[in-house]
Order: sequence, then structure tokens, then C-alpha cells
Amino acid sequence: MNRAFGQDPWKARIDRTFARALVLPLLLALLLLATLLGDTLYRSFSVQVVGGEGAGRTYPLGTPWETLVKERLLAEGYLEEEVQELLQDPKERRALWLQNRVELMPLTHEGPFRLVLTGLYDERLGDYSLLQGLRRWEELKASLGEGERLVLNPWLDASFLTRYPSRSPLLAGIAPAIVGTLWVLGLALLIAIPVGVGTAILLEEYLRQGRLSRILEVNLRNLAGVPSIVYGLLGLALFVRGFGFGPTVLAASFTLALLGIPVIVVTSREALRSVPDSIRQAAFALGATRRQVVFRTVVPAALPGMVTGVILSAARLIGEAAPLLLVGAAAYVPYIPSGPLSEYTVIPVQIYLWVSQNQPEFARVAAAGILVMLMVLSVLYLAALYLRNRFRREW
Repeated sequence: MNRAFGQDPWKARIDRTFARALVLPLLLALLLLATLLGDTLYRSFSVQVVGGEGAGRTYPLGTPWETLVKERLLAEGYLEEEVQELLQDPKERRALWLQNRVELMPLTHEGPFRLVLTGLYDERLGDYSLLQGLRRWEELKASLGEGERLVLNPWLDASFLTRYPSRSPLLAGIAPAIVGTLWVLGLALLIAIPVGVGTAILLEEYLRQGRLSRILEVNLRNLAGVPSIVYGLLGLALFVRGFGFGPTVLAASFTLALLGIPVIVVTSREALRSVPDSIRQAAFALGATRRQVVFRTVVPAALPGMVTGVILSAARLIGEAAPLLLVGAAAYVPYIPSGPLSEYTVIPVQIYLWVSQNQPEFARVAAAGILVMLMVLSVLYLAALYLRNRFRREW
């Protein structure tokens, strides 16, 4: 009966077997990604024994930062009047903020959910993995000396996002890298979006299909697959040295824009191709000009696909480190970039710096930075998924 209707049972069985076999690589990839994410999350927690001037105390929730710093300064021998002057002086207050980090610890030797004040000269006396530290918690708590504290330290917390890099892992933060990433990515998209979308419209709607169009399409697809390090070499020769921008945000933005333009062109052309020709024909039949058809009918219909392509391109650019290292991204930048001609760092470069340090705690700081980058990428991918599903049209 199946043969009568043109269905071969053996071919159907082979198709089902092949479809099931394709599920195995997918499950393996998901398992590897989950393992990687779990390992990174696990490394971002540790149990630590910290010692230093006034490091042994913890404080209840709601204690003002000024109270914690004042108590530490008094313990170091400062007079009451001197402490008041330091806290009232904006420069001294900023210096104290950079040298003293207030964190909320979920578990300490004095109880759960306590504030701790980590100073510049506090040092790590013991660093244990999460499971090892929890297993030996009571033993470590009993062995604490004077001026020492025991904490379950989540390296990724609110203070990590707002603090500046430091040569001490206990005080290191990622704020300049986040702002630098926003600067570089924002300027790169401002350059790449008009050029990429405009090129896609020109090639798809105005340029006749022929040899030139095929050559340009092949080259654009090849450029989209060129290793990013090549763009870094181009940016170093052209923008850093040729135009004299130097190792600044502007040079990095132009370099990443070159990297993102081919991807935006390819995705925008696919979005334009998805618009049926019948819509164009209907607009022409109503007397619309070529410009009106393109910019009032075709581009609005293809806009969701274009936006999705731009977001996916931004997600790729935000994780690039190799080209930015070549164009002068500084590994250590202790300030927020103030403009396009400022020195800068980005999240991937900052993570690279932490991983290359000899102190083992910097590996945990790097794990926290990786989680920040993964959260940013997740937001971008979810935004692309939402926009694709929200504005998708069936023709």
C-alpha cells in the first residue's frame, strides 16, 4: 500500500534514523555549554579567610558606607576631626571609596547576609573552592585569629559592576571596561549601520543583477568570514597610524565597524529578499516612484530582519578582543573613558588581563567578568529573538 502511494518504508526509516542522529550533536553541544557555564559560575564563588587592619568585623545590613570607613580610620589611629575632614573633601572621599570596598556577603563567621569592608591593604590568608570551603567552614571559623574574617565571597556583586580595576583582586571591578565597551560598540554601530544597510539597499533594490552584483555578493560573504585579527591589522595600519587616531576609542570603533559591516550587509539583503515582489509590483501599480517603493514599502517590511541582523552583529562585536588588542586597547585603565579620543578598555581585554595574572584570585575575578559578558550577550540575543518573533510577517 505504501509503495502504491510513492512511499518507500526503507527511505522513511532511514530519514527517521538520520533525524534522530542529528539530535545527538545538539545534545552534546548543549551539555558542553552547560558544563562551561556551570564551571564559570562555580569559580565565581569562593570561601576566603581575609586579614588586615579592621578586617575581622562584619556589619548588619543598612550600615552607611561612611560609618564603616570612619570606624576603620579611627582604628588606624586617625583623630575624629581628621576623619571628618577626609570624608568632606571630595578628592579624599573618592580615594577612600577606591581603597575600601563594601560588599554584601551571604555567609560570614558572624552570621548570614552581613556587610564587610575590604581595604586596600587587606590580604587573602586562605582561598578555598566553594565545596571545600563549605565542608571545612566550622574548622576555618574556629581557627580565625585576631583581625581575620571568614566569608563566602560571591565575586560578582553590585560593587564589582561599579568599581575600578585594581592590582588587588579583593578590590577589582569592571566599571571602566563596561563603559569602554558601550563607547566602542555604540560608535561602531553608528558607523556600520548606515553603511551596511545602505549598501544592502543599493545592491538589492537599485543595482541590476549581473556579474558585478555577483562579484560584490561573493566578496561580502567572504569578508564576513575573515578572521577578526586581520581587521585588527588593518585598523592598526589605517586608523591608529595612517589617520593618526592613536590607541583611542575612535580607532577601535572604526575597526569594529569594518568587522561588522559585511555581516549587516548580508543579513539586511536577506531581509530585503524576504519581501515578496508582489508588494513592490502593487506599489508601482499605484504610481509610486522607485524611492517611495523602497523606503516606504520594502524597507519597513524588512526592518525586523534588519534589526535582528544588527543585534546579532553587535553580539559578535562585543566579544572581540584580538583586533582591539592590536589597535591599542589598554589592559589596565583606572578611569572611565571621557570621549572618542580617550584611552579605553573593553570587557574581553579586561578578562584577558585578569586571566594572565599570577595571583589565583584573579581567576575568580575573571570568572565574574565572564559572567557579566555572558549576561550582556544573553540580553542581546533575547532582544533579537523577541524582535524577530514580535514583528515577523508571513507572506
